[in-house]
Amino acid sequence: MKAIIIANGTYLKKELFNKIYDKKDFIICADGGLNYIDNLNIIPNLIVGDFDSVNKDILHKYNNVETVKYKPEKDYTDTELAIEKAIEFGFKEILLVCATGTRLDHTMANVLLIEKYIKETISIRLIDNNNYIQPLVQNKTINICKNCFVSIIPLTDYIQIDSLEGFKYPLLDRTVNRGSTLCISNEIVSETAEIKISHGIGLLIISND
Repeated sequence: MKAIIIANGTYLKKELFNKIYDKKDFIICADGGLNYIDNLNIIPNLIVGDFDSVNKDILHKYNNVETVKYKPEKDYTDTELAIEKAIEFGFKEILLVCATGTRLDHTMANVLLIEKYIKETISIRLIDNNNYIQPLVQNKTINICKNCFVSIIPLTDYIQIDSLEGFKYPLLDRTVNRGSTLCISNEIVSETAEIKISHGIGLLIISND
């Protein structure tokens, strides 16, 4: 069981949401994320935020759901507050949806929340209509469609890549510094691909056009 946090960005396609959603999941709506979940006819487990972006009629509709309201003048975004609540409930696996969009500041902040919580052994993944993002901290084997692009972005000063196997552009024993674009837009050329790193933390981003 995982926590799914619904933010207030671009709506995730319903068919994609259905693929990642399990009825056992704990659903937290961060403010305007309630507008999205209402369209799916799913009752959330918790609603948090300052409620400056949620439809007030929809909010009233869920007045029986546990709600935590914050003042607009606060030091954290509604999404980060939702993550903190998920952690309070004991979840170590958290999926962010509707967390990217036209507001680049919010998009970047939400992606960087993945980095923040890695240090607290909390696994946060983010999915939107074109991208899947997760922390990369150890050897990983991935099995994805061959028409996807795979990028690795270092979050630490550098990551040490022991090998990339099954990719169009393989690597062997390569140091990739933070800010490098070396590992952007690689492609899968076999049924499975393996990433081995021995040092550092990165973001693994799987994208499609």
